[in-house]
Amino acid sequence: MQQFDLKFVNSLHDDHVATLALLEKMESTISKQGKGNCPTEINDEMRSMLNDMTAIMTAEITGHFAFEEEYLFPRFAAAADNAIPMMLKGEHDVIRPLAKQLTDMAKKAKTDGFDQQTWEIFYDLGLEIVEREVFHIQKEEMGFLPALDQIIDPDEEDELTMAYAEKKSSI
Repeated sequence: MQQFDLKFVNSLHDDHVATLALLEKMESTISKQGKGNCPTEINDEMRSMLNDMTAIMTAEITGHFAFEEEYLFPRFAAAADNAIPMMLKGEHDVIRPLAKQLTDMAKKAKTDGFDQQTWEIFYDLGLEIVEREVFHIQKEEMGFLPALDQIIDPDEEDELTMAYAEKKSSI
């Protein structure tokens, strides 16, 4: 497991690992079902994926994204280059409504199930989220997070660690 110098950066990394595991589970579950094969019932595997997806994607698009946008992107832009935070924020702006739509569909499906139309939308949206999120996380893991260790003053670590914990707990 990759280790960073700053605690909050390690927390962001751990969240990325959890999100990637969810995305793999989601892609596997919906691909195994198939787009043209609407689930007739929400079995244990599907329910588990829907529960995990709802929890993790909600945390990702609220606490995680908000923390980066409020605390990290401005610091990165001031210390290095504004292009990277602008690109990542643009990806957040695309991912956020897609993830919200997907989590809303998952919540409804847990009680009402899917019909063929809602399943096909969920299927397509799920695979799109997988593709977008994996690519986004890879960018953050390869460039953004490692640079934070160089950009963030260690004196800010406690403040940022607490701010991230507060963002995550406000979900």
